[in-house]
Amino acid sequence: MTVDRNLRRKHLLTSFLNTFAKHGLDKTSMRSLIIESGISSSFIYEMFESRDQIVIDTIRFYYQSLIDELEVMHEDENMTFIEYIDNVEKLTTKNIMYDRFVVQSVLHPGYSHKVIDLVEKMVENQITLSIKFAQREGIKPEYAVTTINYLHSALNAYVIMMNEELFHTQVDRLRKFWQQLQKGKEPKPSWQM
Repeated sequence: MTVDRNLRRKHLLTSFLNTFAKHGLDKTSMRSLIIESGISSSFIYEMFESRDQIVIDTIRFYYQSLIDELEVMHEDENMTFIEYIDNVEKLTTKNIMYDRFVVQSVLHPGYSHKVIDLVEKMVENQITLSIKFAQREGIKPEYAVTTINYLHSALNAYVIMMNEELFHTQVDRLRKFWQQLQKGKEPKPSWQM
């Protein structure tokens, strides 16, 4: 019975994530969450105390799925940091509406204080992974931190402006930055690249 309950919870969170991505944070009502999940409202209210808990648990669920994907990438001993960035770029492009929901939550006065720690943990996880890649490739860890911070800035700009071309251009700049590091060159400011 426990497995069935866990599977149903996972189904619900996946459905909630898709519903929030489709309608946006503010336009997603409890009614639409219930209808689009296809599961009875009594079961949903048994699993979740409130819409607030649904929002937070949905973001936690989404981030855990991302962390799992990133960990798999890191476990690949042959993967380079640039390949990792390529995969993150693809993942971001594929999940843009989910990321948009997360940013809406971060910017929402009712949720920002509740979800910012989840976002910070996600960034910390990516920084930790990027440092491991940097060490594997003989590059200073601070450059890995700079690269991930820049990647997150590019991702946030993409989410807000919905300009995919600009996002890919920014990620290309990141690749050039990393390639300079791999060649042992001291990186130049971005306007000189």
